[in-house]
Amino acid sequence: MFCIKSFAQTPDSSQYPSFDSAAVLKDLMALLDSIKAPASYFSLEAGVGNRLFSISNNRLNATQTSIKTLVYTPSVGYFHKSGLSLSAGVYLLHDKSKGFTASQYSLTPAYDLLNNEHIGFSFSYTHLFVKDYFSPYASPVQNDFYTTLSYKKSWIKPGISVGYSTGKYKQLAVKDTMIGLIKYHLYDSTTFNLKSTSVMLSASHDFEWKNILSKEDDFLFAPSLILNAGSYTIDVTHKTNVPNLVNFLIKRGRLPKLITSKFQAESAGLNLNCMYSTGNFSFSPQAYFDYYLHETDSDKFTSTFNFSVSYIF
Repeated sequence: MFCIKSFAQTPDSSQYPSFDSAAVLKDLMALLDSIKAPASYFSLEAGVGNRLFSISNNRLNATQTSIKTLVYTPSVGYFHKSGLSLSAGVYLLHDKSKGFTASQYSLTPAYDLLNNEHIGFSFSYTHLFVKDYFSPYASPVQNDFYTTLSYKKSWIKPGISVGYSTGKYKQLAVKDTMIGLIKYHLYDSTTFNLKSTSVMLSASHDFEWKNILSKEDDFLFAPSLILNAGSYTIDVTHKTNVPNLVNFLIKRGRLPKLITSKFQAESAGLNLNCMYSTGNFSFSPQAYFDYYLHETDSDKFTSTFNFSVSYIF
């Protein structure tokens, strides 16, 4: 009756469990800041993909278990010409037990350094409001800090990103058993508190084509190679009506109280960003492919994707 949620790419079978569609537009609009003067605007966006964990952190997104369902992410945002922005979104999906529903909501204040020819810089904080911590479709990350710094002037743009994430998720085990002639109702509610640090080194180049179908359209393609490193700590607590059994299993090592991973290089990734814009509309497909560097019982290769349509006014 006691179990721990499993996740992809686990070097020791104890890995922890990284997407709001507004992030695609924000990231790709930043590529234009050296071409167009910054301006304030609102954005309405509708996206679809398979990411739940983080808006920006691909390292976290690559560790999620395949949810085998599409996630729809409508969002709205305001982006000021100073670089400050605020966006909000909702994650809609088909839950096997609840039907089509919202699994969580997001709120993201952020800052982007605009109109700088040499340095690219951004910082964001995302809070995820989770409806059901026991749901397999909910992100274990509820507080996600992410910052990135890059140098723009070279043909290959080097960059570094740092993320710090915290959150929790829960599991509930329930079992009815007979002891003699007496029926007992046994339950164990397990809470996992996660703290994760990420460091990502990247090398990228931006390709741009203008006036493809009209005088007002642009196409941007931004591939990047990424080396992911990080560490995490998971504190495990139990609430149960069989404390003696739980304490016995903990002492025998069957139920860990603390799961940790040392800081190390974890995976190599390829991130592909595209955006086609015409007038006030833009279409943004994005894909991320990740290869885990260590031995694992799970698949070493994972991928995530998102496609969004945006209207700016």
